[in-house]
Amino acid sequence: MKKALLPITLVFLLSIFNYSCSSDDDDSAVSSVIQTPTPEPEETTTQYTLTVSAGDGGSVSSEGGTYDSGTQITINANPDNKHQFVSWSNGSTNPSLSITITENISITANFRLNGMIFTRNSFNIINPNQRKIDLLMTLNSNPGIFVYQKNNFKYLIVPGVSDGEQTIRETSPRGKTFVFYNDNNGWSDYSIENDEASTWVIRNFDSNSDFFILGDANEIGDDWRNWKGDIIKGTPNEGSISWERINSIEQMGFYHDVSVGNMNSDDIPDILGVGFKFFLGRDTGGYDFIGEDEDSNYENPFIDYRFNRSFAFDLFDLDGDGIDEIISADYRESYGTQESNRISIHKFNVEEEKFKEVFTSNSPTELFNDDRHASSIQVYDFNNDGNSDVSVARENSSGESFEIWINNGDLTFTPIFSKKFECNQFNMLEFEVFDANSDGNLDIILRPETCGGQPTESFLYSSYSENGRGLKLNDCIWLNDGTGNFNVYSDKELISPLWTSYLFPYLENGVLHFVGFEFESYEYDDENNSLKIDVIDFGVDIR
Repeated sequence: MKKALLPITLVFLLSIFNYSCSSDDDDSAVSSVIQTPTPEPEETTTQYTLTVSAGDGGSVSSEGGTYDSGTQITINANPDNKHQFVSWSNGSTNPSLSITITENISITANFRLNGMIFTRNSFNIINPNQRKIDLLMTLNSNPGIFVYQKNNFKYLIVPGVSDGEQTIRETSPRGKTFVFYNDNNGWSDYSIENDEASTWVIRNFDSNSDFFILGDANEIGDDWRNWKGDIIKGTPNEGSISWERINSIEQMGFYHDVSVGNMNSDDIPDILGVGFKFFLGRDTGGYDFIGEDEDSNYENPFIDYRFNRSFAFDLFDLDGDGIDEIISADYRESYGTQESNRISIHKFNVEEEKFKEVFTSNSPTELFNDDRHASSIQVYDFNNDGNSDVSVARENSSGESFEIWINNGDLTFTPIFSKKFECNQFNMLEFEVFDANSDGNLDIILRPETCGGQPTESFLYSSYSENGRGLKLNDCIWLNDGTGNFNVYSDKELISPLWTSYLFPYLENGVLHFVGFEFESYEYDDENNSLKIDVIDFGVDIR
């Protein structure tokens, strides 16, 4: 009996224990398992790397590092004294850039040479039916290059040049004229113009809104009486040019300067050439020529003047009567009653139907202490008083200069400013007039060149680049203070590692440009009679 009772008791006790542990109705029951709280996970910070670098011409305030996500960093781009900040590689144009770090970032500060934007267009010029020497002279030794703008086109006119070694004009070949075209998308095309545009050498030019004229001033041979060329008219139209020789063979002359204007109140453009050779436009087309009369001691029936060498003049209506005056200056003082450094004004006398001198002035002590030979004249209002003033470019064996004569309002003029350059200091081929900094005042922009192919102190410097060559453009830019007095641009250095022997200015959308040829890239292929040439354009924003 006892052996059977023990198992029964154990079963009963186990049943009671199991019931008590599984009962959901007993709130006082205590679990046999102790619950341990789960610890909060430790916060981990994500970090990212910022890499900052500087392009040529400047530095940055920080090169970056590793930062927590969400960190704000400000970095600054710092150009050196020859460069200016352009943009960050992310497109921002603010030199002080704030960045929130949310990812790995690499950014670069970009700089450029002060105020200058360079474009380069390469051309392989095929040169049929022209001597190699004339082609090289045309592109590398040419005082008559200029930019003409009409509508949406710009034309870089490169008049033909003969090699200058000939002694007889009649047998000396003329150089063919080149034209480079720009439709606001860079200098993208060129042409070799026809025989009507071929010349020996162009010194000066003039233009109106419809056409331009070129003055051929060849100096072939020892006898200056045979220095005769032509006046060439070019009429651009949407990327092409029609050409016309204004004069006949009998009317050829030493056209060192030419001017277009209105000399007889008929509103038809007239043309004046050196030697007071008049070409009066006809409403039916063509021109009526009035020149010296060999039978009357070489007097001109259209103008009273002393025998002179007026190689520089301009046509402009100074007094608003509808007929242009002739503003002229002599090349030298070595002829009879002429005096140095003068200008003269001739006004058309309606009763006599002739231009008569109404003003002449010589001011050697006010302007220069040596004789200066006038090479070009331009008329603009330089002191903003409503009267047109006169600017003159001059030269002699020591160097070049320019000067300003202020209009007194009665067809008399007073010189107020002059600047002279020695050849080794700065060399120029006259100048252009633009409002280069958009301040409402007209500025003088010089057309620089080397001095006999050699560097000058303020145009070509050997220290401007690592290869020993470069350009400084500051002395090309003379800013008007509003009174007709000028100061060279000095806010920042305008320096380029590229260089040419000539530069020619023009204004586009308020930005001053200089264009020239990089002559070291000249690579002539004798077999194919072709030439590689680079057209370099310097955009200089000084506004």
